[in-house]
Amino acid sequence: MRADQSAPSAGPPRPPAPEPAAVGGPVATSRTGPGAPRLTAGRLWGAWLLSRALLVVGVLAGQTFGAQQSVLGDLRIYAGWAHDLGHGGGLPVGDDRWQYPPAAAVALVLPELAHTLSAVPYRVAFLVLTLLADLAVTAALARRDRGAALFWVVGITALGPVALARFDLLPAAAAVATVLAVSRARFGRAGFHLGVGALLKVWPLLLLVAVPIPAGSPARWPAWLRAGAARLVGGLLGAVVLLAAVGALTGWWRDALGFLGAQQARGLQVEAVAATPFVVAHMLGGPAPDYSYGSLQFGGSVARAVATACSLLEVVAIVVAAVWWWTRGRLPAGDGAARAVAGTLAGRALALVVVVVVTARVLSPQYLVWILALVAVGLAVDPAATSGTDGTGTGGRPRGPRGRLPVALLACVALTQLIYPWRYNDVIQGRIVLSLLLVGRNLGLIMVCWWAVRAAAAAPAVRLRPRPRGPARRR
Repeated sequence: MRADQSAPSAGPPRPPAPEPAAVGGPVATSRTGPGAPRLTAGRLWGAWLLSRALLVVGVLAGQTFGAQQSVLGDLRIYAGWAHDLGHGGGLPVGDDRWQYPPAAAVALVLPELAHTLSAVPYRVAFLVLTLLADLAVTAALARRDRGAALFWVVGITALGPVALARFDLLPAAAAVATVLAVSRARFGRAGFHLGVGALLKVWPLLLLVAVPIPAGSPARWPAWLRAGAARLVGGLLGAVVLLAAVGALTGWWRDALGFLGAQQARGLQVEAVAATPFVVAHMLGGPAPDYSYGSLQFGGSVARAVATACSLLEVVAIVVAAVWWWTRGRLPAGDGAARAVAGTLAGRALALVVVVVVTARVLSPQYLVWILALVAVGLAVDPAATSGTDGTGTGGRPRGPRGRLPVALLACVALTQLIYPWRYNDVIQGRIVLSLLLVGRNLGLIMVCWWAVRAAAAAPAVRLRPRPRGPARRR
């Protein structure tokens, strides 16, 4: 609620101006709100250029400033796959490191085409691709809220060069585009972006589970929302059809679902939250992790049982969230603004993705890009949706990036970069300090998860359209 700042008058009070609920209308942001910190476009883009220059140096150098691991390992794997794909080969389903949906092949081949046509090294072309995705996310967020864009810039910088040396920025950009398109009632675009993201990596499909549904039967929904739901499905199917056409032309449709077997066979990765007891045991002299399926993971019957339990827990969490939101978590009916739908979508998707990441058997550093993207877009469309509180600080200003959940997430991200690539060998060897830092990072992610789930479980705080208010009464 905005405070009435009009001067006292002897005449009868005028009714307050209606709150903007029109789709696509102007909205207050951290750059325009009263008392907001002064963040100019020049400062934002200056921070982006400086931070990305440092990240580019880190990627091109591979292993600098005493880092124990190089971030180029996956890039070398990508290059080998892309070379085969670009020269008539099929999906590398025989490689146990191939654990991606078929659209990932398209993303990996694009730098290979640039390499073939211009002799630019594959890793340079790949770096340009991820930088373009990062630039698109920053620009899209900045148009809505510079504070949200700054959070994204800081978060990716805190994660380090690994953020640009993996293709997780591409599905993250698709997820951000999905929520922003919903906030502008462009549901066809939202569906297409969602489909592209899910075909690159499966996790953006969780946004479909988190889409808020109005109360009542579809016949009682607002007309624009009924049409929007149809366009959302149409856009999603359009992305699938487009990929199917590419697969048919290239022959990549064969074994398109072969990646699922490798994912199910993976063990318990060292960085996974569920592996925390095994990290502590290794620190005290217990079994060490082994390299398998492209990562270091704990073996043994107990670790395999925990990994299986993680997969089951993920499925249960998704089903429970879907049933809860589709039955008891519906938005109040109304004619409504799409921004209310987007804010609820961002908060619920964040909670669901964090739960999946925390309960996963694998937690690679680049997975935190997913969470950073959802927090950033949540801050852009609805600062209260990701703060874990009522979204206000002193003076009623939005907490924005200074909220406790985003700050805790940034701390976890910074610790993640310290662990990988800087001191990863210490973790593998069971050194006490880095093992305890990994334990602390995992506890921080559990805390972030708890706050996100609490915020998403709360009842929707706004109708799809606020009811018209009558004239103000004298006090």
